[in-house]
Amino acid sequence: MDVLYDFAQRVQELLLLLVNKRVESLSFAVTVAFLFVVVMVDLHRRGYRFNWPRRLLKSVSANMAFWWGNLLFAPAVFLLTHPVKQFYDSIGLPSISESFWQSIPAWMLVPLAMICYDFANYWNHRLMHHRWIWPIHAIHHSDPDINALTAYRVHFLESAFMALSFILLLSWLGFPTGSMGIGAILLTLHNMYVHINVDWDHGPFKYVIASPRMHQWHHADFPEAYGKNLANIFPIFDLAFGTYYVPGPCHEPLGAKGVPENDVVKLILYPFAVWSKMVLNLVRPSRKVRASAPDDPAKPETHRTVEPDASTAAS
Repeated sequence: MDVLYDFAQRVQELLLLLVNKRVESLSFAVTVAFLFVVVMVDLHRRGYRFNWPRRLLKSVSANMAFWWGNLLFAPAVFLLTHPVKQFYDSIGLPSISESFWQSIPAWMLVPLAMICYDFANYWNHRLMHHRWIWPIHAIHHSDPDINALTAYRVHFLESAFMALSFILLLSWLGFPTGSMGIGAILLTLHNMYVHINVDWDHGPFKYVIASPRMHQWHHADFPEAYGKNLANIFPIFDLAFGTYYVPGPCHEPLGAKGVPENDVVKLILYPFAVWSKMVLNLVRPSRKVRASAPDDPAKPETHRTVEPDASTAAS
């Protein structure tokens, strides 16, 4: 009976995850509204002519496929992360009680939670440009025509990696669920905003909040920009750790060499193909590796080019 009860509980948790993931959340509604505004603004700029380039339409279609496809992979992400969360909860590490934050008003708590999130995310992002983790993050960089929906071009293994890291890095802070929920909505909107293909740099506030121009340089296929602009929201982290790079408007091509652009199936399989070649190169050291990459994630030069038979990727 215990086994059946545990199984039923797991199924219920998975169903709740599927329901809350996109459909019944305020974040989903806000996202749709934001996308509608973006489309209408773009239509206005184009004189209300539906003349989007074919490649952009392919990009948007692939991004939409990832949006909904990741919903199908939600159970896999849950199965990968839930045991770690259970273990983390069971070992009883010291943490801040949620009641500690009750005296702090939401207008202060939400920005604080976002700063903590972005600091953790900065180092996660930096680590994902490491040789062995890069193959899952390369999928996000594969879009040659970034747009608001590029924010959702994320491999399900990257979702699992991020969830695991936040369990370990942020759980102990004990932020109230409400504040985290408001912060999540703002994070979602900002993540979509910086992927819009406009040359906005925020003028005197460019060092306060990340801009589309700043993030375009992060996606640029340009050696000086590799591994730069890793903070999602607050450029201060890039400034503090030497990874800020915004020399002006970005006119460089975007994307990642050697990574499929808009083929969703190939993009999902891409990390497994790259890792298998990397493992083969380890067990067969006589084979010459045609792509070089530093193993130290603290080094900024982590954008790598992949040839069809090479073992690593470009960022």
